[in-house]
This record gives sequence, structure tokens and C-alpha cells, in this order.
Amino acid sequence: MRTSVKIPEPEYIDLAELNPPGRNLREIAYDRMLEMLISGQLAAGTLLQERRLAEVLNMSRTPVREVLGMLEAEGLVTRQHGRLMTVCQISVQSYIEILNVRQLLEVEAAGIAAGKIGKATAEKIRSANWALMEEAAPTPAQHWAVDDLVHGTIADAADNKLLATLIRDLRRRTHIFNTRRIPSRLRPGCLEHLALIDAIAAGDAEKSRALMGEHIENVKGAIVREFVTTVNRRRA
Repeated sequence: MRTSVKIPEPEYIDLAELNPPGRNLREIAYDRMLEMLISGQLAAGTLLQERRLAEVLNMSRTPVREVLGMLEAEGLVTRQHGRLMTVCQISVQSYIEILNVRQLLEVEAAGIAAGKIGKATAEKIRSANWALMEEAAPTPAQHWAVDDLVHGTIADAADNKLLATLIRDLRRRTHIFNTRRIPSRLRPGCLEHLALIDAIAAGDAEKSRALMGEHIENVKGAIVREFVTTVNRRRA
């Protein structure tokens, strides 16, 4: 019988974000700016001014500044001439290309990692995924923590620092498609993680590769559907 466990919290995630009393301004600004970017309301090449964005979002410049930094790290905006930021070209094709590369790298990592993840680590990952599915209203931070635990552990088990670094960088670039944007992927994603970890823990390299490939293929499908929905909603 499974016992209640706490969702693991990577060191870089603030505990306050994992169990917040309510959505903070940074989260609200992040979601609203993502919607504006993906829908095309903020078109490629648009100059982003903190003051103007703060006025549009009806909030102070501090959360806007924080979000711009996050979006820059995720490759959605870029800094021009020192401080000025502009919107990068965003398309479903660019994300599919990133996921295609992720698929190549993570499928290989899963095969190499087969048999290299210990029982205790595998059980920690299983418990984390069950806990996430049982959470009444999981936050994007909680979802990311568990997702990062799964994919990060597999990447590290492949014992190739460059491979792990590339995988983490590409994952950050698709981080915008979190639980809040694609809530329908939470439970299926967790179940896919469980099957994947079972295969890796059992040392089945062929099955591990196949399951990782299917997992990322499902993510690609969800992202395409989200893009289409967002664009159609914008045009309506």
C-alpha cells in the first residue's frame, strides 16, 4: 500500500512557489505574457518596454521585469543593444524541432540509463508521480519539479555530462507548455513516467527507448493542439 509522500522539491525551486496561498503577480504576468506571445498579440520583433507592459497588465514593473528574464532564458525574447528586449519568432514548428532533437537525445539517454538507476531512486520517482496525480490542484512548479526529477535522473544516469546539459537546456525551451497550459497531459504524462522508470529499473534498454520516444511524441501532439487552440481563440 502506498504511503502519502511529499512531491520532491529541487533546490532551485522556492518552497513558497510549490505550495503558494494564491497565484502571485509573477505567475499571473508570466501566463498573460505567454498568451500574448503564442497568440501573436506580441509579434516577432516587437520592442518590449517594462513600463508599457506593466500598464497593460495593470501591475508594477517588478514582476514584469522578472518575467522578461524568464522568457529570455526560455528563448522567447532576446536582448538587443544592451538592454532593449524584442520578441523572438515563435512558431509551432520551432517547438516541434526542439522536441525532435529532445526525442533523439532522450531516447538515447533512456537506453543508456537502463539498469543504472537504483531501486531507491526508482521508488522515489514512482512515489513522486503518484503524489502529483493525487494532488487536488497541482501547481506548474510542482509539475515541473516531478517532470525534472524524471527526465533529469535519466539524463544523469546516462553518465554523459554534455548529453545531460543539452537535454536540460532543451527542456527549459519547452517549459512554457506546463500543467496550466496543457492540464490534460498531467495524468497521462505521470503514467508514462511510471512505465518508463519501470523499464529502466528493469534494465530493458529497448523498451526504455521505445517508451521515451512515445512519451515525447505525445508531448509534441499536445503542444500542436495547444498552439492551434490558442491561435483560433485569438482569431475568433
